[in-house]
Amino acid sequence: MLILILFSLLSGVVTVLSPCVLPVLPIVLSSSAASGKRRPLGVIAGLIISFSIFTLAISQIVRWLGLSAQTLRILAVGVIGLLGLSMIVPKFNEWVERALSFIPRMANNEPKQGSGFWPGFLTGLTLGLVWAPCAGPILASVTALAATQQVSFASVLVVVAYAVGAGIPLLAIAYGGRSLIKKVPALSNNLGRVQQIFGIVMILTAVLIAVNVDVMVTAWLTDRMPAGLTSSLSNFESSQAVSQQLNDLSGNSDSPSYFVNGSQPQDGSSLPDYGPAPELAGLGNWYNSEALTLQELRGKVVMVDFWTYSCVNCVRTLPYMVDWNAKYADEGLVILGIHTPEFAFEQDADNVQQAIERFGILYPVAQDNDNGTWQAFNNHYWPAKYLIDAQGHIRYVHYGEGDYDQTELAIQELLAETGVNAQQDLSAPSNTEFLAGQTPETYIGFGRQSNFASPENLVRNSAGEYTFPPELSLHNFAVSGNWTFYQEYAQAEADGAQLELHFYAKDVYLVMDTPASGLVNVEILSPDQTNLSEDVDAQGNIMVDEARLYHLASFDSATEGTLRLTFQQSGIQAFAFTFGS
Repeated sequence: MLILILFSLLSGVVTVLSPCVLPVLPIVLSSSAASGKRRPLGVIAGLIISFSIFTLAISQIVRWLGLSAQTLRILAVGVIGLLGLSMIVPKFNEWVERALSFIPRMANNEPKQGSGFWPGFLTGLTLGLVWAPCAGPILASVTALAATQQVSFASVLVVVAYAVGAGIPLLAIAYGGRSLIKKVPALSNNLGRVQQIFGIVMILTAVLIAVNVDVMVTAWLTDRMPAGLTSSLSNFESSQAVSQQLNDLSGNSDSPSYFVNGSQPQDGSSLPDYGPAPELAGLGNWYNSEALTLQELRGKVVMVDFWTYSCVNCVRTLPYMVDWNAKYADEGLVILGIHTPEFAFEQDADNVQQAIERFGILYPVAQDNDNGTWQAFNNHYWPAKYLIDAQGHIRYVHYGEGDYDQTELAIQELLAETGVNAQQDLSAPSNTEFLAGQTPETYIGFGRQSNFASPENLVRNSAGEYTFPPELSLHNFAVSGNWTFYQEYAQAEADGAQLELHFYAKDVYLVMDTPASGLVNVEILSPDQTNLSEDVDAQGNIMVDEARLYHLASFDSATEGTLRLTFQQSGIQAFAFTFGS
């Protein structure tokens, strides 16, 4: 546990090197110019406390207060703006100091006149609601535990260690700025003006956070960071010791802990042994086979593939899976497709059956609607592949797309260990890479929504009228007309409702469903290129008649563009955009 806490502390410290610190940096710097020498200390103390509390208990807090997390964020932004105003108007600052003086009196301490600690502390408390740092494996795992109300004393220590780690360099920046102001006569002799400038910066920062510009700027900077620095930051927490302790923290101490892609050999030789594979658990319907267990498959080489039929990343791996099944099934390879749904409609047995037929899958597939096998393998990704040798040990793990040649070499080696010479030409080229700067998977429902750009406030679970913004930024989407936003999807409530997307990709897909067949018109607003999508007819329409992934647009190469969908019948549901390179 000590190792995990130490890595969490260090992970917080190195957060200062990532663009994710950008939203809080102007406010921390503003405290260096504000009145009261203890104000920076108050800001960081408030940030540590509020970030820890909201990370661990945001769902409970929202339920107790009867307010949404977005409402709390807006309130926090308002407080930040008012505190920025107090730096511009001295009289208002005096009133804030007096208003907050009751806090030390409650603790039987006389407030130090002009210390600035408590206004800074209030600023820090609000920052905990608006700051979303880059979450590596440690913070992401603890956040997931909190979401399922599995908060323990150990997880509290981990989050607090992360917050303290992040606070250390931020405090140094704040006091470094204060020292610089004192040493530069042009600044120290005009401290009142400097405070007012920082007050304006603080208010502008609050406005930008309120309209989610901070998220867009952070994403833009992340795309332009040196690749070496980006990978170093993301891999910092990925040691074997940390992974195992995260499993212990989540109650999965018996689950195997794997290194992520890249730890396997490049030539298919000397595959590591990750230990016995967990047994399949909690599976429902089986397709193309009777129910199977890993125990009865001993002596075979088994590939467990976690997928879901509306995930475009999964869909792009399926041709390789189908080809490997055709090439190696007679040699002793058994592929098990574990269909773990991402959306509720993917739990439907008929939908899964149709997807299996559509993609030409002949190997066994089982429904994992209760996430039993997903949890047994301690899996976190779609798609994910686990190769199990004839003795039942996991020997190779791969998350996501790509590295198909490496995976196939691993298949061949494990078959060779059983005495089968299965060397054949590889099914795929080497080094399949994700397109840099490609628009990320974008969810439409409010549960995991990001980059929603309609100017109106989103209304949950009730119909509302929306409009397009004057200009739609890259990677953003907006709607126009009458829509209802649910947790997983948005539903067009009137004929002619529209959905617009500004993307960068070669291919654009959208998961859609409808209670009855309906047309969706696809209009490419820009660029002036031919849409090569096989799902779109000559009139630019797609017939939505089942829950699946629909191919909206396809171009010869990666393209920045804008498309608009017009839903010609009400009731059609839009779940998530995905993209291809």
